[in-house]
Amino acid sequence: MYIQNEGINPLPENGAKMRKGMTAKLNINECFTPSAGGQREFPAGTRTDDERGVFSTYRPLTEREVREWNESPASKGMNSAGETKLPPTCVSVEVHSTDTFTILRARCTVWLGYRKTGGMMEVRLRSGETTYIKRDMVIPA
Repeated sequence: MYIQNEGINPLPENGAKMRKGMTAKLNINECFTPSAGGQREFPAGTRTDDERGVFSTYRPLTEREVREWNESPASKGMNSAGETKLPPTCVSVEVHSTDTFTILRARCTVWLGYRKTGGMMEVRLRSGETTYIKRDMVIPA
């Protein structure tokens, strides 16, 4: 029997710990509003994504992607404040409510934007793309 301690996240409903190599899926109740089958009061992303059953996750850009951006015309010139443009640091990855994925790292911290974000899980989607999802939003498949 699992005893919940103060400040420790409880195990998922079925009591299984999520580990590297396991297959997992989105926790519909935590990710979507009642109109999309979940229990959230407000959408985690946009209302349109919620209605489509899509949850947005993020991953850092690779060095190659940043180099391609630096060589593109979009990086040249100044922004509206007259400052040089900063390269993007992360990209959004859409995960559908019915998708399953493989856990690569069950507990990790990742740099998204210009700050560190904890409580994340690194997963590989069936398309082969790697992304990061909050651990609270995932349950074993």
